[in-house]
Amino acid sequence: LTCEADGDPPPSTRCGRPGAVSSPPGVVAPPRAVSRADAGRYVCRASNRHGTVTRSVVVSVECECGRGVGMA
Repeated sequence: LTCEADGDPPPSTRCGRPGAVSSPPGVVAPPRAVSRADAGRYVCRASNRHGTVTRSVVVSVECECGRGVGMA
């Protein structure tokens, strides 16, 4: 999950679960498989010298592909 925002000056962004330790701004975690444990509410925040905007996003995971579910 990435958080992207436009602005002048360009804002710094962060996205993560409330209360969880997040990566520093500009650090992107490597891609990985998604599981049902990743479902839940995330908060994305964009900030620059003009202020901060925060949005809440709910992520649902309906399938864990490649885990033998539905495979013959």
